[in-house]
Amino acid sequence: MGPFRPRRALGQAFLIHEPTADALVTALELESGDTVLEIGPGKGILTRRLLKQAQRVVAVEVDRRLVELLGSELGDHPGLELVCQDFMTYDLSGLGQIKVIGNLPYNISAQRLVRLLDLGEFWEQAILTCQREFAHRVLAVPGSKSYGALSVFLERVCRRERLFNIPATRFRPRPEIVSSAFRLTRREQPLFVPDDEVLFRQVVKAGFRQRRKTLANNLTAALGLVKEDANHILAKCGIDFRARAETLSVQEFHSLTEAVARLPGQPVWDSRSSR
Repeated sequence: MGPFRPRRALGQAFLIHEPTADALVTALELESGDTVLEIGPGKGILTRRLLKQAQRVVAVEVDRRLVELLGSELGDHPGLELVCQDFMTYDLSGLGQIKVIGNLPYNISAQRLVRLLDLGEFWEQAILTCQREFAHRVLAVPGSKSYGALSVFLERVCRRERLFNIPATRFRPRPEIVSSAFRLTRREQPLFVPDDEVLFRQVVKAGFRQRRKTLANNLTAALGLVKEDANHILAKCGIDFRARAETLSVQEFHSLTEAVARLPGQPVWDSRSSR
């Protein structure tokens, strides 16, 4: 195989800093019997470390060239399973309980994280690296500028923890961004379980539809409510009609969803937009 040329379309930038690789794997808190799903192993700087500590490493890589490269270097390791597939379509159901580690390309970070949430019963902890600004969204709390729908969805089911920033100089090719690493640990029980998961996601997304507008205006525009109904359900939930979505806690969004569900003759939402 000739020299490997990264593909810009895949957002490929490979970690080359050994101490950072050590820190990421250490943060995963591995035990000898663990199974690890590695999303996008790249050239294997984390894979080699994972194989020393875990019982099984399933490395899912969309670029066949990298799968062939890792296969030639690590393919004889009994604990390694190389999968040439997009993580977005990979079926985790046969892996049992797993831990997850990987780098999220900045252009599809949100989609991959939502998929991980949807696969919740299969994983217990994840160490992920992404663009620093995206990490702000992941870790944001109510009242902050970065707080949004993704923050709400994650907080309901995970404990979130910032780990450290990773300068661009620690990657090749050098990206034009600073990266951040964070830890997600699934709660033993979610903060709550919505009666209608699709409606919950729709209400949260509606709330953040236009950040400069009030929650009442966003609910009216996105959910097809009349203004009086929007103000009524906010009052029932003890939420000021002038409030904006970024001020609401996760539990307040739950209460808001229940109030919307109780409205007589509620609109029919397109569930595909919440998936």
